[in-house]
Amino acid sequence: MSLESTTRMLAPFLDRFTSEELDAIPYGVLQLDAGGRVISVNKVEADELGFGAERPVGGEYFTEVAPSTFVHEVFGRYVEAFASKHLDAVFRFTFSDLMLPRTVMMRMYYSTRTETVWIFTANPDGTSTVGAKAPNDRRGRVERRMA
Repeated sequence: MSLESTTRMLAPFLDRFTSEELDAIPYGVLQLDAGGRVISVNKVEADELGFGAERPVGGEYFTEVAPSTFVHEVFGRYVEAFASKHLDAVFRFTFSDLMLPRTVMMRMYYSTRTETVWIFTANPDGTSTVGAKAPNDRRGRVERRMA
């Protein structure tokens, strides 16, 4: 199943998922609060961002976790989502702050139930990233930023 069809089915229920249930999703999944802090992140996205087992929960997504997202394409949509209380966008994005740039299909979804933004990532063709390539290792950079 593609990112778009999978996330359309899951989006209304994500706020009720446990960490284990989020980890079972074969796409990157991340939840942000109104301050841009990471509330939850599944194993796939933590691995893809180079965090592995040390998930960046509590980290500031746009400046500490994934600084290349601090552009209108992602951050602008995030800000607009909280202003309008609506967001459901699918687009291609390249994370350029990783050791190896990573182009993904990204879906951003605003949850009216919890007033948070969910970010989903997949391969550029919308398929799962699980087993597609080795994850980026950027722990050294992140530890310095998050410390």
